[in-house]
Amino acid sequence: TGEGMSRVYRVDRDRAWEIAKRVTQWEGIGEIKENRAEGYMLIKSGADWYYKGTLIGVWIEPVDKDQSKVTVVTKAKRSTDTFRRLSEVDFHKSFALFVQGPDIGSEIK
Repeated sequence: TGEGMSRVYRVDRDRAWEIAKRVTQWEGIGEIKENRAEGYMLIKSGADWYYKGTLIGVWIEPVDKDQSKVTVVTKAKRSTDTFRRLSEVDFHKSFALFVQGPDIGSEIK
């Protein structure tokens, strides 16, 4: 949607950061520019001959020592692209799965 979606998870900021990276790796999205000091990462999904890809921004803010607010915004690089490789809803669904346990997707390095 490009408007952003936030959820609070019962994980500390460091764990939330690692989970966010694993979600993008799990989805096969490779290029991540991290700005951990500012609390965000920018991810660019791949493009092909027609589809120009998706830009994804993830912000992670500590709520307290045990909880983090994770906000994700996705935006198609071209306004005519309605398909997004990883939607905000899908990102949070995957994130919630990874929060459940360290073994989910453990083959990702």
